[in-house]
Amino acid sequence: MFSKNKMSSLKSKLVLIFILIQLTACSGSPLKNDEDVWFFPTSANQISETEWNIPIHHWVFEKEEKSISRRITQKLFSEGVEGLGVTDEQSKLPIVRQRLMWFLVDNKRKKEIEINLNGEIAKLNPTKPNGHAKTTIKLQNAKKVGGWQNYTVVNSKNNSRKYSGEVQFIPKTGLSVISDIDDTIKISQVLDKKELIKNIFVKPYKATEGFSEYYKKLAKQGAYFHYVSASPWQLQPSLKAFMDAHYPKGTIALRNFRLKDSSLLAFFKPSTEYKIKQIKSIIERYPEHQFILIGDSGEHDPEVYAKIYDLFPKNIQSIQIRAVEGSDLSDARFSETFGVVPKSIWQVFAKPQIQ
Repeated sequence: MFSKNKMSSLKSKLVLIFILIQLTACSGSPLKNDEDVWFFPTSANQISETEWNIPIHHWVFEKEEKSISRRITQKLFSEGVEGLGVTDEQSKLPIVRQRLMWFLVDNKRKKEIEINLNGEIAKLNPTKPNGHAKTTIKLQNAKKVGGWQNYTVVNSKNNSRKYSGEVQFIPKTGLSVISDIDDTIKISQVLDKKELIKNIFVKPYKATEGFSEYYKKLAKQGAYFHYVSASPWQLQPSLKAFMDAHYPKGTIALRNFRLKDSSLLAFFKPSTEYKIKQIKSIIERYPEHQFILIGDSGEHDPEVYAKIYDLFPKNIQSIQIRAVEGSDLSDARFSETFGVVPKSIWQVFAKPQIQ
């Protein structure tokens, strides 16, 4: 039997061990050599003559290309998409493996990194279980108002590789475009699930007719761009090369998706509330801007943009909807949806007119 003193000492040690375990679990760790960082393009908004807010969104992960779980997931994917018209041979193509890879990485939680922007060091929030973290930092005296600027990760002793992100310093006044991606600027065929899967994983991405030229024209006129899509954020690395080749650079907001938490269930709900929230946030950050909202008729963009007009009627210069074949293009739909929106504000077209 233990004496009272020994029992008390044992309890104290157990309590100490428990506290140490909790502290270890809560503390962050630096990057390791086998871990990567991905930064999503962002924009800064001016809050005073000299001060800017910059929301930073980053993702820390490890590419476990030879792991057992990765091979199992690839096998399940191959079996699952066969019923959607993707052959076993297609599922093994390099393009499929490359795009699927981003859904199979090992997300790293509680990772702490610092970035260097304009010579100022900022510590970012530790990553969550999905490997992501969002941090708003403040910066004095931007060097490139209206332009893009790089920031870099401050190297730790555990990781000597270089990582960088980009931020655009958007002034208080100006013209901004908020654009959907799927079936607006990229052929996705959302209404046909078999073709949608092929366009996501199998086929090279293809720009919709006329939109690349139209967006470049708007960019020459001084417009800033914000892309908002209900696609999962794992597609952003695959989208980057396509976007860089065809469209003006801009911020990109994609939907949270993770197999291991509630975001999986939320992902299959209508994207209406998600898009309204994202667009509302953009307009609130740039309340003196005029906005062009561009989307398509395939799902809910007209309804989303009508709601945004209702919230910010003085900020909306134009609502432009690409007509998608097979969607509801009836006068009844648009008359009801845009009932309170002046006819001079909204339009539906097959492809943009470039003059």
